[in-house]
Amino acid sequence: MRIAIYSRKSKFTGKGESIQNQIELCKEYANKHFEVEEIYIYEDEGFSGGNTDRPEFKRLVKDLTKKKFDTLICYRLDRISRNISDFSSTMELLEEHDINFVSIREQFDTSTPMGRAMMYITSVFAQLERETIAERIKDNMHQLARSGRWLGGKTPTGYESESIIYHDENLVQRKAYKLTSIQSELEIVNMIYDKYLEVQSLTQLESWTLEEGIKSKNNKNFDKSALKLILTNPVYCKADNLAYEYFNNLNAEMAAPLSDFDGTSGLMVFNKNNVKRKKKVSRKDESEWIIAVGKHKGIINSKDWITVQNMLKANSKKAPRTGTSKHGLITRFLRCKSCGSKMRISYRKVDGEVKNYYYKCLLKERSRKSQCDIINLNGSLADQIVINELKKIYSNRNNLISELYNRKNNIKELSKTQGSAKDNLEKEVNKYKESINNLTLQLAESDSSIASKYIIEQIENFHKKITEINTKLQELDEEKESTFIEQMNVDLLEESIHKLIENFHNIDFNEKKSLLNQIIEYIHWDGEHLEVTLLGQR
Repeated sequence: MRIAIYSRKSKFTGKGESIQNQIELCKEYANKHFEVEEIYIYEDEGFSGGNTDRPEFKRLVKDLTKKKFDTLICYRLDRISRNISDFSSTMELLEEHDINFVSIREQFDTSTPMGRAMMYITSVFAQLERETIAERIKDNMHQLARSGRWLGGKTPTGYESESIIYHDENLVQRKAYKLTSIQSELEIVNMIYDKYLEVQSLTQLESWTLEEGIKSKNNKNFDKSALKLILTNPVYCKADNLAYEYFNNLNAEMAAPLSDFDGTSGLMVFNKNNVKRKKKVSRKDESEWIIAVGKHKGIINSKDWITVQNMLKANSKKAPRTGTSKHGLITRFLRCKSCGSKMRISYRKVDGEVKNYYYKCLLKERSRKSQCDIINLNGSLADQIVINELKKIYSNRNNLISELYNRKNNIKELSKTQGSAKDNLEKEVNKYKESINNLTLQLAESDSSIASKYIIEQIENFHKKITEINTKLQELDEEKESTFIEQMNVDLLEESIHKLIENFHNIDFNEKKSLLNQIIEYIHWDGEHLEVTLLGQR
C-alpha cells in the first residue's frame, strides 16, 4: 500500500499538534493498519484551511490524479479543509480515483462501510450548502437585475465600467457600477452590424474586417467567434416595445416592466451562460435569461438586432458537417511559413464528386489575399511528398536509429543530472529539519521571551527555506516526468514510422492520420517546399 500523509497548520506555535506531530501520528497509524510500501509526505505550514490555495495541497491533488498513492491519511478532517464544499470536492476526487481516505482523529476511514457512509453524509450536507448558496445567488441576481447595473467582469466592446454612488432605502451610501460608452469602439460595433446585415455571412464579415484592417479592442484581428459574440450580445440592443415582445415571446424572465423599455437604454441580460469548472462556457436557452433595462445607451435598433439573430440561427442550420472527409492526411500539421497561419483543405468537385483538393492558408482566405498571398498547395501531391519523406527516413534506418540513440543518451544524462540535483536538495531539507528540531527543543527549555522570539524567527526562516527547496524539488519531479515522457516519445516515434511505412496500403485513412500524429510535430509550406519536423526535433 502506497500512503500519502497530509498535514497543515495555520502558523507555527512550537507546541501541541505541530506539523511533525501530525505526520508521526499518521505514520504510526499507517504502519499499524496497512502493509506500507511507500509513504509520501505533504506539509503546508502557515496556510489557512479556509480554502485549498496551498502549494503542497495542490501537489497532493496533482499526484492523486496520477494514482501515485492508494490511501490518504490526515490527523484531523479540518486539516484537509475547513470549508465543507472544498472538503466534499476533495472526497469526490478521491472516490473518482479509487483512493481511500483516513482521518485518525475522527476515525473516518473510507475503506470501511461506516467510513463511506460518513463520506456520503458529508456530501449530502455539502450539496445542501451548495443548493442553498445557489438559491441565494439566484435571488440576489433577480434583485440586482432589476437595478440594471453592471456586475463586473470583462466589459463588452464599446463600453467601460464606471462607478456610481447612490443611497439605498435606508439612506446608506452605496457604490455600484454602470456601463459607459467608448465612442470609437461603438462605431466599429455599428459597422459590424451594418455589414452583417448586408453580407449575411460571418465568413464574409470576417474577410471584410481583415481587408479593412479593423481590429478588436485588444488590437487583434477579428475572427468569426469574436464577431458572433458581438452580434449576439443584447447589450447593444435598444430597449423598446419590440425588444420586450421578442424576449417575452422566448419566455425569458422580464425583470423590468414594459414602461421601462424607453427605446434609448440598452439591455442587460443575466443568467445567460453556463459556467462550469474546467469546461467551456456554453449559452443557456433564452427562456432562462433574465432581461433588464441597463443604465447605458443602446446603439442598435431592436428590429435590426432581432433580424441579425434570425439570420445567425438560419445560417447555423446550413453549416456543413466537418471531420468526415477521407482526404487531407496532413491538414492538422500544416502551417503557412509566410504568416504562421493554419492551412485548411479545399475541394474541387465535379457532379458532387471530389476530383482534387488543395491546402489553403486560412489568413490568405480570410483576408482575401490582403494579409497573405502564398500560393495554394496541391493536396494529394503534398500528402505523397510527406509520405515519401518518411519512407526516405525509414529506408535510411541507420541514421534514424543513430539519431534516436543519441536522443535517448541525452535523455539518460539529463535524468542522471536531475537525480543528483534532487539528492542534494533533499539533503538540504533534512539539514534544515534537523535544525528546526534542535531549535524547538531550545524553545521548550527557554524561559526568556526575548530568546524565544529569536528562536521562533530562526525556525520560521528555516521553514521558509524548506518551502523554497520543496518547490524546487517539485519542479525537478515535473522535469523528470517530462523526461520520461520524452523517452517514451522517442520509442513511440521509431515504432510508429515502422508501422506506417510497412503497412501503409493495408491500414485505413483514420489510422494513417493517427500514426502521423505520433510522428510529426508540424509541416511548413513556404510556397515552394514542404519542411517536415518530427516530434522532438527542434
